[in-house]
Amino acid sequence: MNLLIPNIKISTYKHNSIFGLIIAVLLLACLLILPNYFNTIQYLLFAVGLLTIGLPHGAIDHLLITGLYHDKINYQFILRYITMFFAYFILWILLPNLSMLIFIAYSIWHFGQCDLQEWKLRRSNNFKIVLWGTLLFGIILLGHLSETNRIIANLGVTQLAIPMSIANKIGPFLALIGLLWSFVERKMAMTYSILTLSVGLFLPLITSFAIYFIAQHSLYGWMHLKKGLNTNNLPLYKKALPFTFGAVLFFILTIYLIQSGLVKTQKNDYTALFFMFIACISLPHIIAMNKFYQKKFKIKNFLLISLLKK
Repeated sequence: MNLLIPNIKISTYKHNSIFGLIIAVLLLACLLILPNYFNTIQYLLFAVGLLTIGLPHGAIDHLLITGLYHDKINYQFILRYITMFFAYFILWILLPNLSMLIFIAYSIWHFGQCDLQEWKLRRSNNFKIVLWGTLLFGIILLGHLSETNRIIANLGVTQLAIPMSIANKIGPFLALIGLLWSFVERKMAMTYSILTLSVGLFLPLITSFAIYFIAQHSLYGWMHLKKGLNTNNLPLYKKALPFTFGAVLFFILTIYLIQSGLVKTQKNDYTALFFMFIACISLPHIIAMNKFYQKKFKIKNFLLISLLKK
């Protein structure tokens, strides 16, 4: 018997928001005290995080599209999902600058939407969603400008022509704006998030992004899905397992395609490869999650939900 997604209020415990800050502080301490072991520790930590929460939180999109928790896997949905992945992958090859702009735009919306859904800001609206997402990615990307430029250059994207003397001030300035905003909103979860991003300014770009992606964004998303689908961790993991393995296979395939020379990037630049993979697999996921939030809260926005409708 099919079970319709119940229209219940979605919120998680505010203490989940401090988890990312704890991870960021511990990794910064590791970088300062045990620099020779830092990469090994962070890559092991992130591998575990991706497999346990990062990938699974995006591996039940088929349930969000149909709105049925016990619905069977729709193979037409899988075909559309894969088609969208590879269409965007090809776009990265042909038009990397446009692909990067698209990635940044929908990432700003998706991360902002997820965070503000969790925080329940006063008079929350699309403007606040975009503003928070812009602050978030501004801190991460502009706060690590030299690393950002190296990665996007390896993807064939035009580098940002911002003097380092200015770029070094942008990240802290944006963090200060976010901190003041969190005080105005009186949301400790938002304050924890800004502090996490601020600590991330002293960490490598990939570390800062991975902490936020896994320890906050994916955790928020997983808790929202668990409550929205009215289920527990184990049943949800079982539902996510096939698509989690599928994402791993997509990642391996992306490595092969890049190492074969089809993409303008250094064959050993796995950081650039990671971001490209995240970009390609995120597009269909973000459309599905946007439909989930829209269904729960009647949010009207500009995303093309019809791309994944039955």
